Amino acid sequence: MKTIGAKDLRQHMDEILDRVINGEDIIVQHRFKKPVLLSAINALTNKHSQKLAGLKAFETATKQPSPFNPNKSVKELYHESITDKYSSQ
Repeated sequence: MKTIGAKDLRQHMDEILDRVINGEDIIVQHRFKKPVLLSAINALTNKHSQKLAGLKAFETATKQPSPFNPNKSVKELYHESITDKYSSQ
C-alpha cells in the first residue's frame, strides 16, 4: 500500500486511478487532515462483506409485533405503564 500527497494525486490523477482500478490501494495525505484510502469499489474487503451479510440477515429476520398500541401517544403509553406498575402495590 503506497502513501502519496494530495499534490501528487492532482498531478498524476490518471496514473493513480489506473493503479487503483488494477487493485492497488493508495493512501492520500493532505497536511493535517486525516488520510484517505483509495481503493476500487469491486474490491470489497471481508469486513464490508460481513457488514452486508449482517444487514441482509437483519432484513430477513422475522419481525415481532410491538406489544404497545400504535394508536396511542408516548404520553398515554407512559401513563398506562406507570399506572400498571404502581396500582398493583
